[in-house]
Amino acid sequence: MAYPRFIGEIENDFAFLKEDELKHAKVRRIKEGYKIEINDLKGNIFLAQVEEISKRYLKAKILEKLPSKELNIKINLFLAVPNKPSKIDDLIEPISQLGAYSLTPVITKTSALKEKDISKKLEKWKKIALNSIKQCERLYPLVINEPIKLKDIPKTERNFLFFEREENNTLKEFLGDKAENINILVGNEGGFVKEEVELLIKKDYKTVSLGEHILTMETAVISAICQTNFVYCL
Repeated sequence: MAYPRFIGEIENDFAFLKEDELKHAKVRRIKEGYKIEINDLKGNIFLAQVEEISKRYLKAKILEKLPSKELNIKINLFLAVPNKPSKIDDLIEPISQLGAYSLTPVITKTSALKEKDISKKLEKWKKIALNSIKQCERLYPLVINEPIKLKDIPKTERNFLFFEREENNTLKEFLGDKAENINILVGNEGGFVKEEVELLIKKDYKTVSLGEHILTMETAVISAICQTNFVYCL
């Protein structure tokens, strides 16, 4: 049986829900005697039974520690900042569900917004990421990083640029490859200019195609993560 999951604090043999999580429990009409699951954000999931609900907290007795798992790879999504940052609001939940490890906004030549404009959105995005793990039952929320400029983008074990003008290379060529850390870069509505692509290739980024059709940024992000999961989680 699946029980509602919350993010809580563990003290001895008890779990506590406070502030937003307490409000969420009340909205879900959780009552004394109900069983709930608790994520302590330290890699642990507990089954607990509610004993007390007050104005300041919900207190639940821990019954057992539940088995938990997380993807064995880290997919780091670098996303060229779209003209409307609200588009990222809608992307955080699905990319969390798909198991992306981190999201880093990237300022490119086609980005209309500046770093300071994006930084104002970070706390909202972190809250969306935190709430989304209760639905998809992840152990940890998507990591939301400060925005960076394209020239400062890091590289790791595998680095892929999903590029709309790439005609030959696809991730299918990497079937059977093994890596634990993977950077994927997806463009915004304006794509990447020639100089940016050349810079990324020098940084060991491999250009790969998502298919024959031109995709919206949102569709491209989801497709890129799904393809990466398929290749590296087999």
